[in-house]
Amino acid sequence: MTLGDPDWAAQVCARCDPVFESADVGFVRQVIREGEVTVALLWEADPARFAAAYPDSGVVEAYGSGWPELHCIDYWINLDPSSGQARISVEGWNLPDIFVNLTAHAAFDAARIAAVFARILAVPAPIE
Repeated sequence: MTLGDPDWAAQVCARCDPVFESADVGFVRQVIREGEVTVALLWEADPARFAAAYPDSGVVEAYGSGWPELHCIDYWINLDPSSGQARISVEGWNLPDIFVNLTAHAAFDAARIAAVFARILAVPAPIE
């Protein structure tokens, strides 16, 4: 299995989806591919629900006057197979990008990535 192949991406989604569902802020997922290779995974939350559930996230303040028109709150995984890393970027919290070293072992990588999102969203990480 290689980073970004369909099976790898499916296992990461299967592990991360429950994290986003348990946040209960309307996250929906998109898979961004170049050909057959997944290059990014994106979960988008409903802004009003997110702000209500996470008032200390700073997301409303970050957008200022642009807040009412905001379409979604983004949580990204961008893959860089050449470096073997995933770059996790999230809106809110004023966090820098988080880099996760990957192994191409889908179950292991999925657990590590899901744990990062679970910590940020303060929800339980799924157990295998």
